[in-house]
Amino acid sequence: MLRNAAQSKQHRRLQMEQEDKDQDVLAIWQTCVEMANGVSQRRDTMNNLFVTLNIAVIAAVSWMWDVKTVFLCVAGLVICVVWLLYINNFKRLNAAKFRVIYDLEERLGVTPFKDEWDILKKTKRYLEGTKLERILPIAFALGYAVVFVILICTK
Repeated sequence: MLRNAAQSKQHRRLQMEQEDKDQDVLAIWQTCVEMANGVSQRRDTMNNLFVTLNIAVIAAVSWMWDVKTVFLCVAGLVICVVWLLYINNFKRLNAAKFRVIYDLEERLGVTPFKDEWDILKKTKRYLEGTKLERILPIAFALGYAVVFVILICTK
């Protein structure tokens, strides 16, 4: 009888320890999800900054339209290259964060983010955000290149 009581007590203690570990994993998972959301917000802010910079360069190009415009076009191209580098870095950062989230989900026994991503990958109409994000800096860069060529050819 004492042995069963001791085993039962040890079993409850082990259950409580496991529940504590699960709560710790859940808390870590929540923190990681919040951090991933923070990265997405920083990414949006960064994209807004680069759009604003490019619009300012385009406004200056359209206002000046002389030899100095060549330098503005080069500056615009540099801005676009830096923008693309940032997009790639944010993609890598998000991929790493979600790999950690997926691993934590496996430990928790539920995988909502992984399941969502698996469903989206099977959908033919879904385009990754990074692919869509790259369109704008490439479009701005092409615009700068066209203006650059026009300026060189007309001078």
